[in-house]
Amino acid sequence: ILDVRQIKIALRGLRQLGRIGPEEELDIEGTIDSTARNAGDIDLKWMRSRINSTKLLLMMDTGGSMIPYARLCSRLFTAAHSVSHFKDFKFFYFHNCIYDNVYQDIEHDDGIPTEWLTRNFTSDYKVVLVGDGRMATSELTHRYGAIYYYERNEKPGILRLQELANHFTHCVWMNPEEEHFWKHPTVQMIEQIFPMFPLTLEGLGQAIKRLTVNK
Repeated sequence: ILDVRQIKIALRGLRQLGRIGPEEELDIEGTIDSTARNAGDIDLKWMRSRINSTKLLLMMDTGGSMIPYARLCSRLFTAAHSVSHFKDFKFFYFHNCIYDNVYQDIEHDDGIPTEWLTRNFTSDYKVVLVGDGRMATSELTHRYGAIYYYERNEKPGILRLQELANHFTHCVWMNPEEEHFWKHPTVQMIEQIFPMFPLTLEGLGQAIKRLTVNK
């Protein structure tokens, strides 16, 4: 069973540490070396602190066919939200596919334009999308194809997904279904845009390696 602790440990693999900010951390090795060269007179050396520069954007499919995986997705969210080493962590929800809006709540009441993401989030955010990817083909390919009438998506969902893939340099799609269920038209279409991994401990490890590859 993939639990919160295991996910938190796996997410540590996303860390990208760099020394930034003011020089306020004592450089022990540098101080010892400088003091020795200074005939024993203490010569303190300082350096910038190591800070994790990773920014994570988590986007999760909720409702419908994702209901059986709600507890698993909740563990993923809890782990990501409780990890303190990210420079920034943002999350949004969608249903089946990303259309003209994404939502800041599971009930899909608090929506913001999807285009806002690419205007306000820099391309170096690590993007993790979670969903089974299964839907009617028209939901993915047609204007106004969203399953909910209030979506009224002006752009087909497949174009919205491609826009995200074009903007963010590192994206992965985590699928909670077993891989033999992935032989579905819309799942395979999404696989053409995002590298897809199973939402298992092994799959999460593979996804994190993909997210940390230099491009």
